[in-house]
Amino acid sequence: MFQAMMPTVLKNLFNRPVTREYPYTYREPFKSARGRLVLDMRECIMCTACEKRCPAGAIEIKRKEGLYKFDPYSCVVCGACVEACPEKCLEIDSDWRRPVGEMKTEVWHIEPRRKKADTA
Repeated sequence: MFQAMMPTVLKNLFNRPVTREYPYTYREPFKSARGRLVLDMRECIMCTACEKRCPAGAIEIKRKEGLYKFDPYSCVVCGACVEACPEKCLEIDSDWRRPVGEMKTEVWHIEPRRKKADTA
Protein backbone atom coordinates (compact mmCIF):
# COMPACT_ATOMS: atom_id res chain seq x y z
CA MET A 1 0.00 0.00 0.00
CA PHE A 2 2.80 2.42 0.83
CA GLN A 3 4.41 1.86 -2.59
CA ALA A 4 1.16 2.76 -4.33
CA MET A 5 0.91 6.05 -2.40
CA MET A 6 4.55 7.09 -2.82
CA PRO A 7 4.22 8.71 -6.29
CA THR A 8 1.29 10.80 -5.06
CA VAL A 9 3.14 11.86 -1.91
CA LEU A 10 6.22 12.94 -3.90
CA LYS A 11 4.12 14.79 -6.47
CA ASN A 12 2.29 16.72 -3.74
CA LEU A 13 5.52 17.43 -1.89
CA PHE A 14 7.23 19.16 -4.82
CA ASN A 15 4.28 20.89 -6.55
CA ARG A 16 2.55 24.07 -5.52
CA PRO A 17 -0.82 23.91 -3.72
CA VAL A 18 -3.87 23.39 -5.91
CA THR A 19 -6.26 25.27 -3.63
CA ARG A 20 -6.69 29.01 -3.17
CA GLU A 21 -6.57 30.77 0.17
CA TYR A 22 -10.12 32.09 -0.08
CA PRO A 23 -11.12 34.85 0.73
CA TYR A 24 -7.59 36.26 0.61
CA THR A 25 -6.97 35.06 -2.95
CA TYR A 26 -9.91 36.08 -5.14
CA ARG A 27 -10.83 34.24 -8.31
CA GLU A 28 -12.89 35.96 -10.98
CA PRO A 29 -16.27 34.21 -11.34
CA PHE A 30 -17.11 32.23 -14.43
CA LYS A 31 -19.17 34.01 -17.08
CA SER A 32 -22.34 32.01 -16.42
CA ALA A 33 -21.86 31.61 -12.65
CA ARG A 34 -24.89 32.26 -10.44
CA GLY A 35 -23.67 34.22 -7.46
CA ARG A 36 -26.21 36.51 -5.77
CA LEU A 37 -29.56 38.16 -6.29
CA VAL A 38 -29.60 41.89 -7.08
CA LEU A 39 -32.72 44.09 -6.80
CA ASP A 40 -33.25 47.40 -8.59
CA MET A 41 -35.53 49.09 -6.04
CA ARG A 42 -36.42 51.96 -8.39
CA GLU A 43 -38.14 49.57 -10.80
CA CYS A 44 -39.94 47.36 -8.26
CA ILE A 45 -43.75 47.63 -8.21
CA MET A 46 -44.07 45.21 -5.26
CA CYS A 47 -46.33 42.86 -7.17
CA THR A 48 -45.23 39.86 -5.01
CA ALA A 49 -44.63 37.62 -8.06
CA CYS A 50 -41.07 36.92 -6.91
CA GLU A 51 -42.23 36.04 -3.40
CA LYS A 52 -44.80 33.58 -4.75
CA ARG A 53 -42.30 31.86 -7.08
CA CYS A 54 -39.41 31.57 -4.59
CA PRO A 55 -39.13 27.87 -3.67
CA ALA A 56 -36.97 28.61 -0.61
CA GLY A 57 -39.18 31.35 0.85
CA ALA A 58 -36.24 33.75 0.88
CA ILE A 59 -38.33 36.76 -0.25
CA GLU A 60 -41.05 38.40 1.83
CA ILE A 61 -42.94 41.47 0.63
CA LYS A 62 -45.21 43.61 2.79
CA ARG A 63 -46.92 45.97 0.38
CA LYS A 64 -48.75 48.11 2.95
CA GLU A 65 -45.55 48.85 4.88
CA GLY A 66 -43.45 49.09 1.71
CA LEU A 67 -40.97 46.47 2.98
CA TYR A 68 -39.01 44.07 0.82
CA LYS A 69 -37.18 41.44 2.88
CA PHE A 70 -34.61 39.12 1.38
CA ASP A 71 -32.80 36.37 3.27
CA PRO A 72 -29.63 35.64 1.24
CA TYR A 73 -28.83 32.60 3.39
CA SER A 74 -32.09 30.86 2.45
CA CYS A 75 -31.79 31.72 -1.25
CA VAL A 76 -30.76 28.81 -3.46
CA VAL A 77 -30.02 31.12 -6.45
CA CYS A 78 -32.36 29.19 -8.74
CA GLY A 79 -33.55 32.21 -10.74
CA ALA A 80 -37.29 31.51 -10.39
CA CYS A 81 -37.89 34.99 -8.96
CA VAL A 82 -35.98 36.60 -11.84
CA GLU A 83 -38.16 34.78 -14.38
CA ALA A 84 -41.36 35.75 -12.54
CA CYS A 85 -40.61 39.48 -12.23
CA PRO A 86 -42.78 41.42 -14.74
CA GLU A 87 -40.65 44.58 -14.45
CA LYS A 88 -37.30 42.76 -14.72
CA CYS A 89 -35.98 44.53 -11.62
CA LEU A 90 -34.32 41.33 -10.31
CA GLU A 91 -31.20 39.77 -11.75
CA ILE A 92 -28.61 37.22 -10.74
CA ASP A 93 -25.12 38.66 -10.60
CA SER A 94 -22.14 36.43 -11.34
CA ASP A 95 -20.24 37.74 -8.30
CA TRP A 96 -20.39 35.67 -5.09
CA ARG A 97 -21.60 36.87 -1.75
CA ARG A 98 -18.69 38.00 0.40
CA PRO A 99 -17.94 36.25 3.71
CA VAL A 100 -19.64 37.85 6.70
CA GLY A 101 -19.38 37.51 10.44
CA GLU A 102 -23.11 37.74 11.11
CA MET A 103 -26.07 36.42 9.11
CA LYS A 104 -28.59 39.20 8.45
CA THR A 105 -31.79 39.48 6.45
CA GLU A 106 -31.67 42.39 4.02
CA VAL A 107 -34.62 44.77 4.39
CA TRP A 108 -35.43 47.61 2.00
CA HIS A 109 -38.14 50.23 2.27
CA ILE A 110 -39.60 50.79 -1.18
CA GLU A 111 -42.13 53.32 -2.36
CA PRO A 112 -43.95 51.15 -4.86
CA ARG A 113 -43.88 52.48 -8.40
CA ARG A 114 -47.13 52.07 -10.26
CA LYS A 115 -47.42 49.95 -13.36
CA LYS A 116 -47.13 51.90 -16.61
CA ALA A 117 -50.79 51.20 -17.44
CA ASP A 118 -51.89 52.67 -14.06
CA THR A 119 -50.14 56.02 -14.61
CA ALA A 120 -52.02 56.85 -17.80
